[in-house]
Amino acid sequence: MKIKALVAGCALAFAGMSAHAASVNLTGYTKIYLSGATAPDSFLADLANQMLDGVVEYRNRATNSSGVEISGTDYRAFVGTAKSGIPGVTAGTPIVFFKRSKGGSVWGVDPVARAQRIESLNMDDCDLTTRRCGVKGIDPGVAGHEDPSLNNGEISDFGVSDVEPRMFREPFNTENGQPELTDAERAVFENFAVNALMFGQVATNAVPATTVLSRTTYGSMLQGLIRNWEQVDGTDAGVIVCRRVNGSGTQTSYNAFYGSFPCTSAAGGAIAPAGVADSTPEVFTGNGDGSEADPFEIDPSALDGNGKPAYVVIENSGSGDVRKCLFAAQNRQSYKVRGSNDVWYRVLFNNMANPGRAIGVLSLDSYGRETSSTEGGWTFRHMDGAGVFTPSNQTSSAGATGIAPSKQNLLDGKWDFAFELSMQYRNAAVTNDVGDSIPSMNDPVNATKKAFISEFIKRAGSTTYTGNDGGTFTSVPNAYATLPTIGDYTTKPAFVTKFSRGGNSCSPMRRF
Repeated sequence: MKIKALVAGCALAFAGMSAHAASVNLTGYTKIYLSGATAPDSFLADLANQMLDGVVEYRNRATNSSGVEISGTDYRAFVGTAKSGIPGVTAGTPIVFFKRSKGGSVWGVDPVARAQRIESLNMDDCDLTTRRCGVKGIDPGVAGHEDPSLNNGEISDFGVSDVEPRMFREPFNTENGQPELTDAERAVFENFAVNALMFGQVATNAVPATTVLSRTTYGSMLQGLIRNWEQVDGTDAGVIVCRRVNGSGTQTSYNAFYGSFPCTSAAGGAIAPAGVADSTPEVFTGNGDGSEADPFEIDPSALDGNGKPAYVVIENSGSGDVRKCLFAAQNRQSYKVRGSNDVWYRVLFNNMANPGRAIGVLSLDSYGRETSSTEGGWTFRHMDGAGVFTPSNQTSSAGATGIAPSKQNLLDGKWDFAFELSMQYRNAAVTNDVGDSIPSMNDPVNATKKAFISEFIKRAGSTTYTGNDGGTFTSVPNAYATLPTIGDYTTKPAFVTKFSRGGNSCSPMRRF
C-alpha cells in the first residue's frame, strides 16, 4: 500500500496544541529515550520507580471507543531523580525517561541505528492535571520526515526489540516502506540479550477448548493456507487472524517460528505470513479512503465466490490492538484500527451472525487481559493439543493435551516459542537524514545516559522482574525467564531458564 502523505495533519499537530496545553519544566534534566517493543512495558513503571525517586508519569492522549479522552499506552515519560545505587549516576540527578511503544520492535532497531527523528511525546503540550500530553515529530516513511523545519521529533538513545536487530529484514519485518539496515548500519549497535520472552497461540472463546491446535495447522491459518475452520475442527466458519503490523517484534517472532523467515530464504522454505491484502476479496466494501476520519471498511460477514465464510486478516499496530481485535471479533463489535503505513480500517464484526473464530499471537506479557471488559474474550491455547491455559495461576483446562505455555515448560525447554528480548544502543557516531550529528553512546558527553541505560538493561534481565523476586510488582513474571548467561542457578533456579537460543533467533533452543 502507498504510504499516506500526512503533511496537513502534521502542520496541525505543530500549530494547534490543546487548549489546556502546558509545558512540563524539564530544565536541567537528563533526557533518556527508549523506543521499540511493548514487551518491557509490563514492568516499565516498576523499573522506573526502582531507579528514580519521586516519579511522575505522563502518557499520550488517546480516545476510547466512545470518543472519550483517556491516557494512552503508545508514549510514556517518567520524571524523577536518580536513586543511589546506579553506578556512574550521581544520586539526585534529575532524569526524565521516555518510552515509545507505537509500532513495536522495529522502532527500537532501524531508527535507533540511523539516529532518526521519530514521533515522540510532546512535553510542551500536556495537561498537568491528567498528565496527558500530545505528540510531536514525523516518523521515517511519512511525508515531511526529512525536513528539519517540520520534524521536531526526538532521537532514541537506545532501543528494545523482541528479537535481535538482524531479524528485521525485508519484506516482512520492516515498516513504513523503510529499507532494512545495511551491514554497516547494523555494525553501529552494541546489543544485549536481556531475558527470555514467551509467546503464545491465542484464540477467541468462540473456538472451543476441545479444538486441537497444532503448530502446523495454526501456522497454516496464519499464512492463509487454511482459510476455514472445517479443516481444523469441522466447523464451517471463516478464519479471522488478528496479527501485528510488519516490523513488530511479535510479528517477527511468529514469522520466524511458523514461517522460518528470515532464517531461510523463500527458496529454502520460508513461508510468507498472510496480510490484510490476502483476505477474501469480497470483504472489502469499497467504502472509505483509509484516513482516520474515513477508514477503509472490511466486512467479515461476507461470503467468498463459492459461498463460504470469508478469511480475514487484520493488521494491528500494538499488542493492545490485537487484544481489542480479538475482543471485537468475539463480541461482534465494530472495530477501528490503524494498520501499516498509517492506513486506517473499520472492521464490521457487528455484521456477523455469530462470534468470530479469531486467532493471533501474543507474548505472554498479555496475560491477565483475557477477561478484560475491553480487551478480553480470548485465551492462550496449548500447542499440538487441546486446552486452555491460564498463565496467572499456571493451570490448564480439564482434559487438556499437548504442551502448555507454562513458565515451567519454558524453564525446562519444552515450550520453544520463546525468543530473547534484545536492547541496543549506538557505539559509533551517526549523522542522520536531516543532518543531525549524534555522538556515540560511548562519548563522554553521554556518560550519565550510558550509565543509566546499562543499569536499566541489567535490571530488566534480573530475577527481580522475571520472577517478581524481592518485592510485589505490577509486572507479569510468568511471561519471562532470566537467561542462563545472566542468572544464578544456585540461588535463583526457579527463575532462570536452562535453555537459550544464545542471542540467535534462528538457532534452536539448546541447554546451557
